[in-house]
Amino acid sequence: MRNKNFLYLIILVWVLSFIVIPIGTMFLYSFWSVENFQIVHSFSLKNFLVIFKDPLYIPLFIKTFKMAFIISLCATLLSYPMAIFVHTYGGRYKTILYISVLAPLWVGYLVRIYSWRSILGENGFLNSILMIFGILKEPSSAFLFNSFAVVITMLSIAIPFTFIPIFNAIEKVPANLTQAAADLGANNLKAFWSVMFPLSLPGVVTGFLLAFVISYGDYLTPALVGGPSGIMIGSVIQSQFGNSYNWPLGAALAVIMLVFILLILAVAQKLGDVKGTFED
Repeated sequence: MRNKNFLYLIILVWVLSFIVIPIGTMFLYSFWSVENFQIVHSFSLKNFLVIFKDPLYIPLFIKTFKMAFIISLCATLLSYPMAIFVHTYGGRYKTILYISVLAPLWVGYLVRIYSWRSILGENGFLNSILMIFGILKEPSSAFLFNSFAVVITMLSIAIPFTFIPIFNAIEKVPANLTQAAADLGANNLKAFWSVMFPLSLPGVVTGFLLAFVISYGDYLTPALVGGPSGIMIGSVIQSQFGNSYNWPLGAALAVIMLVFILLILAVAQKLGDVKGTFED
């Protein structure tokens, strides 16, 4: 009993220290304001009014949602076939293939971003290949510093996080269920849609959500490969806490982002039970 109470205490301290206090502080800051480069500790809805009245922020939230949705959808559509392939044909090499998909996680976040920057840049690998095959006569700057570059870079970052829950969910589907569907006359495609996909849906939902949360709040990728046209709401929040020195406005933007993500999680909960996806 004492051990159990001690564990509860550790969990409580962890939640308070790393979740409740940081989010509560941010929530408190969102109701303060800045005057003459000084934070005024008085309750005000000024920051939220600015966000909803300024023509910059709401369209940027919508743009960020669209880009995060596209990244998450593409990551899910790419991860699912990979997970099926590793599960079905991996055999004795299943572990190696699994680790290969996760290998990018071993490389630093910034290194991966700069790698794509070097690939997509004017003097990068992509331009060199296109010029070698005669598709381009001179290097093009169309591949970098735009929304396309942000999507491609974030996609490579999100795929491992999407792959893990999808693969785990597929691994948990009992093989005898698909065999039973085949015995009842279902072909491979019908057995997949009637058995495999519904039972793996929790992993799909979890993977999609992980990719969405990662891409929706990212600010480094838009800053390094996006340029002005690839800017997302995370970049604006970072600038408010940085050069602009308007922490209350940045906190208000972060609060709205948090509420929006929680709403997305609530909606996704209706699509599939995400509990137990990572459990053995």
